[in-house]
Amino acid sequence: MNTLEELFPSKPTFSGTWQTLYLEPIVGSGERISVAVVAIGKNNQYRILQAIRSELLECLYGAQSRNMQSLIDWLIESASKEIKANRSLSEWTAPFDGIKVGKLYPAAGDDIEGILKQAIRFTASLSTLALDADRDDHDFQPKRYSEQWATSIFDEIKTINPHLSNCFKKRLKISESNVLTTFGFLKDTYVSNFGLLVPTRLSTSLSNVKAKLFDLEALKKSPSLVKPLKYEIIIGTPSLSDPTLTDKSAKNLRETIDMVTEVAASESIDLFRAENAREAAMHIIEIAA
Repeated sequence: MNTLEELFPSKPTFSGTWQTLYLEPIVGSGERISVAVVAIGKNNQYRILQAIRSELLECLYGAQSRNMQSLIDWLIESASKEIKANRSLSEWTAPFDGIKVGKLYPAAGDDIEGILKQAIRFTASLSTLALDADRDDHDFQPKRYSEQWATSIFDEIKTINPHLSNCFKKRLKISESNVLTTFGFLKDTYVSNFGLLVPTRLSTSLSNVKAKLFDLEALKKSPSLVKPLKYEIIIGTPSLSDPTLTDKSAKNLRETIDMVTEVAASESIDLFRAENAREAAMHIIEIAA
């Protein structure tokens, strides 16, 4: 009997509910997209997660993507306050029109992230399909994402420690040519470049990361008499346990991080992985301040 029982998965230990928040971009049109999922579990646990990735928002809405992101952030903040106060969205009024709260579903899983993954899987096709879709290798979007990542880090440091602001985007001559190479951050004995691994565009974002590594390697091997002692690549990625990542995309991301880490280590370049710009900024300040 024990052998037979081992053939079946164990019973989930975490129970709760989930529901989806839908946004009608054009109020009254009837068109709705899943923008957030809500999971509420035992022991007063709850979590609200954006169900549509920011890079997909940019593809869908272009110049208006920031406005859409602001609306989603506002929505999630309002829903979070309601759940914290009343443990439910049953009496909640959305902060703006065009929002529909989906049906409440009971669920079970290993933890609250497991319940969120169920909500994503069943109601947010734009999230999962975007991650697993095949793309043209000549997609240059990741370069812009990487630039936005660097700008976000700069904005965080400018707020926390403005004295380091002038250390960003330093340009150096690292070869006999007159071409100047730009580095993300440079101060005294420390230099770092910023890269971003975008799950929906992993191949092309990896190429951009490799280019940032090459610039660090070139500086390290340059004939310059005054060079940093510490070289680092700061990589932005989502959490590997992010419920919006499918098992396939999480595996691909993990393998890519491992590969970049190995390549960087072969040239004695450190790698720091950050899940948001503030985390990256605090790391830089700890080293350079």
